Parts: sequence; structure tokens; C-alpha cells
Amino acid sequence: MIEITKLAAHIGAVLGSAVDPVPLSEIEPIRSALAEHLAVVLPGQAMDPHSLDAFMDAFGPAHIHHQDQGVVYVAGLPSVLELRKDPDGALFGGDRWHADVTFEDPCGAITGLYSVMVPEVGGDTLFASSIAAFEALSPRMQEMLAGLNALHSYDGPGRPDHQDLTAVHPVVRRHPVSRRQGLYVNNMFVTRFDGMTTQESKALLDFLEAHITQPEFSCRGRWAPGQLVLWDNRFTLHYPVNDFVGQSRLLYRRVAV
Repeated sequence: MIEITKLAAHIGAVLGSAVDPVPLSEIEPIRSALAEHLAVVLPGQAMDPHSLDAFMDAFGPAHIHHQDQGVVYVAGLPSVLELRKDPDGALFGGDRWHADVTFEDPCGAITGLYSVMVPEVGGDTLFASSIAAFEALSPRMQEMLAGLNALHSYDGPGRPDHQDLTAVHPVVRRHPVSRRQGLYVNNMFVTRFDGMTTQESKALLDFLEAHITQPEFSCRGRWAPGQLVLWDNRFTLHYPVNDFVGQSRLLYRRVAV
């Protein structure tokens, strides 16, 4: 029986502890907890890029990120990214609410992020449930959104769509296990709603992001070395807090599609 400690009412849970870590062979209980809580923390794990890659195979094929500024592949393992922030360096992925790899089809499903080195204070990650957010909307708004698709592009709003990295996804999608519905939009990658202009889309996109990321639908995860965090990009947004100026951090990321 895995010990589960909820982080907040609608999202987030810690599985096991650093003293009594969850065996990663317990894939079905981990998968079940992830379906319920959408973001789970597994402390006390001893992993390297290869073991992270192998573990994440249980959640789907690997996403191979295209080459770009800040994208650093682990040597010999392009499915795993090295997210290294030096004291004077930039934070990969920026510091905005988003979900990983929404600009492709198939999209990013489950992200696994493993911590090797973390700052003494700071560098937390916030998570928000788009399921709780959708269920809090009025029936009329839910109905309207369920009829929309959104255009996701790697370069994001305000720029021409990235021809090779652009996908159209439904704004509302249903969780394959819980069958609950959630919103699938984020202001980092969504440029507009399909059939609408960028200007027409902006007000609704801004409203939806502000709605999803309310404290009532969110939780805050604090990092420690040897910690594996999994989250479902299809039903969450996350925000990497870039408040550890002058400190270093090293994480390994593997995204399943």
C-alpha cells in the first residue's frame, strides 16, 4: 500500500517519502495516483538519465525535442533533456504557465522530471488543474468551449505560426481514466482559436489562463535532490518559479507522448 499525502484539494500528491520511497516497479499504483491527482511527487529515488528514460516508457513513447536554444540532450540519449541552470544562466522553458509539447500531435502526455541538484531555497514548481477549472465554469461556458479547437504553435502568440511545430487540439478533452473533462489551452503556445483571429482569441485565452491558475485549483511543489515528479500535461498547467538567482540547479526531463 503506497502512502499518499495530498498537496492540495484539487491537484498534487506525494507518494511515499524519502525515508520510505515508492519502488518504481509499482507502476500501476503510480499510474492510478497520477490519474487521480494529476501531479505526483516521488521522493527518495536514485535515478540517472537511462533509468528515467526506461521508467517513462511505461507512460508512452518518448518525445524527441527539436534542436533549439537552451535544448541540451543528455549525451547519447536524445529522449532526455538536461535542464541545467548555472548561477548566471537562463531557466529552460521560461517562467510562464504552460503545458509541455502542446504544439505537436500527438501532444506531450506525461512529463517525468528528476532532480539531481536543487537550490537551497527557491525553484519551486506550481501546478494547476484544468479539470477543476473546467468543472467550476458555468454550463453555458462549458458548452461553448467544448465546440472550439485551438491552434498551438511553438513560437507562441504574437509571431507567425511555426510551420513544422503547429497542431490543432480540442479546447476541452476527457481524461481517459477518470472520464472527467478538462481545458487544454495555455498562453505560451496557443496563438488563437481555430476559425478566430488572434485579436478575437486573446481576451478568452487570457480569461481561461487566469481562471485555471487560481490558487483554488493549484498546488506548489518544492524540490529536493533525488525527487521524481510526474504530471499530466493534458489536464494541468505548470509554472517553474525562477527565484533562485545566483544558485545552480540540474534536472533531467523525459516527456511521453
